[in-house]
Amino acid sequence: MPIVGGLDIHRKQITFDYLDTVTGEVKRGQIAPADRAHLRAWLARFAGCGDVAFAVEGCAGWRYVAEELAAAGIAAHLGEPADTAALRGRKRHAKTDKTDARHLRSLLAEGRLPECWIPPAQVLEYRALLETYHDLRREHTAWVQRIHAVFFHQGAPPRARVRCAPSRAWRRCGRPRPRTCRRPGSSRSPPPWTCSPPPKPSWARCATSCGRLPGT
Repeated sequence: MPIVGGLDIHRKQITFDYLDTVTGEVKRGQIAPADRAHLRAWLARFAGCGDVAFAVEGCAGWRYVAEELAAAGIAAHLGEPADTAALRGRKRHAKTDKTDARHLRSLLAEGRLPECWIPPAQVLEYRALLETYHDLRREHTAWVQRIHAVFFHQGAPPRARVRCAPSRAWRRCGRPRPRTCRRPGSSRSPPPWTCSPPPKPSWARCATSCGRLPGT
């Protein structure tokens, strides 16, 4: 590789360290602020340079950096954070952004970078959607438990469940609840004209499609 380098990603700036193997010149610096526009403008300097490769650590922000590298025709190598840190060895000096970028560049140049697989864009979108759904469900459970704790702290009788607003509204009006608001396990079915089958959640469709993709 004529040009090999490392990028240390942070929210405010991206620290770069790359080596031109032909001339032996090493360049270091920072890209600030750390966003797509500034990174794209900085990568324009490598247009027509041929074989260029950069290593980035698999931390927050790696996705847009890898996408911009690929769009600029530059090979992106994603390093596994824990294994990359382990190869640093025993620390003798303070850890800085410059040393991190140089460490990534050295591992890539020596062929010792512990790489991670970079999934296709479709798989990344499915992962992001499923992770968001999982986080929302976990937060929902935490808030329900907190509400029950408040009831108990005030000496209120225990409640089997905290009903949602649509369920309470249907209960007040006396009409049969739609299937999406009925209590799980209830044998009573509402008339077919009062509700329609609930649509399949988008996260479930994503999980089904993601399972069909190769490499997942």
